[in-house]
Amino acid sequence: MPGGKGVRMPIRTTHNLVGADASRNLNRTYGSLMKTAERLSSGLRINRASDDPAGLVISEQMRARIGSLNQEIENTTLAICKYQTADSTVGELRSLLHDVRRDAVAALNSGFNDEASQTALDNSANQAAESYNNIIATGEFNGACMLDGGEGSLVDLSTLDGIDLSSPEKAEASLEKIDQAMAELDTAQGDIGSTQKNELEAKRSNLEVTVQNLISAESDIRDANIPLEISRFLSDQIKLKAGTAILAHANLTQRAVTSLFG
Repeated sequence: MPGGKGVRMPIRTTHNLVGADASRNLNRTYGSLMKTAERLSSGLRINRASDDPAGLVISEQMRARIGSLNQEIENTTLAICKYQTADSTVGELRSLLHDVRRDAVAALNSGFNDEASQTALDNSANQAAESYNNIIATGEFNGACMLDGGEGSLVDLSTLDGIDLSSPEKAEASLEKIDQAMAELDTAQGDIGSTQKNELEAKRSNLEVTVQNLISAESDIRDANIPLEISRFLSDQIKLKAGTAILAHANLTQRAVTSLFG
């Protein structure tokens, strides 16, 4: 350079430093390209522990927690099904009780009913009462009784005993028992509905929100940022082509120098 010192690039024949540097950068670019391709194909930023050891541990802990919560949601859903079944069963009991009460009110009409009518009403009421008691004794969910007050029961309902409509006087006494049973059903159905709504359904809703938040957080840690990875992939492809061209040029220059010696 006129008026100053020029920059000299010595030509070496012992070592191809330019080629070695180009090869090292090319290998690095190729490795980055393969990692990016792996992230794009799997959709995950962390595919092995070496990608992010701390992130992998946190992600696995979150996945374990999500699995436990999903099982808890399933358990709660089964409990809700049990309460729904119990509610439907109590509804059937209520329908039977309405029939018994209707018969009892009809049996009070001493001026209209003859002996045959009175007997028919009594038989009808007792058959309904027998069905009522049988449902209380056998109403089950997954093998466990729900209404008899035993282990696993949701409520403790009394059986409907002593129903006698053979006379207006006995029908009036029976009507009191029927009304007591009706009040018991009201309380039981209220307790079942309240527990289902305020405890079980609220619990399930809270668990589902927690799972959703954990899934989102785990995704932020483990999932690949696809737009970013595509950008890196394209950049590495350009670098790989350029590096390959530089390496080829460096090797060509080395061969050209050595050819001067015949």
